[in-house]
Amino acid sequence: MSVLYERFRVPVTGGEITCGRWGAGETIVVASHGITANHLSWQRVAELVVERSDDTVSVVAVDHRGRAGSADTPGPFGLQAHADDLAAILDHLGVATATLAGHSLGGFIIANAAERHPDRVQRLVLVDGGVPFPSAGPPPDPTTVDVEAIVQAVIGPALDRLDMRWPHEDGYVDFFRAHPAFQAPNEWTPGVEDYVRYDAVTTADGETRSSVNKEAVLVDGGAAIVDPEAAAAIERVSVPTTWVWCPRGLLDQTPGLFPPDYVAQRAGELAHVTAVLAENTNHYTIVTADVGAGVVADAILAR
Repeated sequence: MSVLYERFRVPVTGGEITCGRWGAGETIVVASHGITANHLSWQRVAELVVERSDDTVSVVAVDHRGRAGSADTPGPFGLQAHADDLAAILDHLGVATATLAGHSLGGFIIANAAERHPDRVQRLVLVDGGVPFPSAGPPPDPTTVDVEAIVQAVIGPALDRLDMRWPHEDGYVDFFRAHPAFQAPNEWTPGVEDYVRYDAVTTADGETRSSVNKEAVLVDGGAAIVDPEAAAAIERVSVPTTWVWCPRGLLDQTPGLFPPDYVAQRAGELAHVTAVLAENTNHYTIVTADVGAGVVADAILAR
């Protein structure tokens, strides 16, 4: 089936943010993207949700402040600010409550939304994020830690690219196409290319760069990785939650962000959280490739 797609703007504190909507169904799911991503990272998941619900469910995905269509929207950044923006999206749509889905950083954002706006959230679907990362020791002191170094250690090339420039947009696409996450057959898809081209902007010198505001990334990443209070919102809520996780990481390495033993431990400790493995996926393809997107779509539609 052909899935209806439209783009629109939503007023928020300090400006507006861009959203994309797939489907015409009255039941709304709001989706939050990863730390340097944009709403088109949800394209394949959204298409499958619409198709598998017979167009009774729509997916509305946001460009968070500092990214893509919201690149020029000023702060405040941080998990709580983005969480409040999700509530503003529900207000704009006239929706009282919704299921929230969040990939990577987006998982932490939707967990904070559930804590700050509990009457607006029916369910959560965390996608390889939203649960505090495994730690080898005590949390770092946020007053002295090098936040950029810690974010760099976790997301690597995703942060590096924000300081890079390419002679043209196709060069930027080729850079992404060579990423280790997309080297397996059928993992570079037209949807991935749409997502990458949407992120590309042209500088005053005619070069191409990422749209992403590095300041926003460091504030948001610092909250999710360094600030134990902000990162642990999922531990303080009781809303039914599905945690879809993948066996491989950002560079297609094993284990991924959440090793299997850690997933079993945390899911056992959090009574409201059910863990679901998206087999044969990495941190990117869990939402962009058919196999991962299908698992996530089913989690979103589950009752």
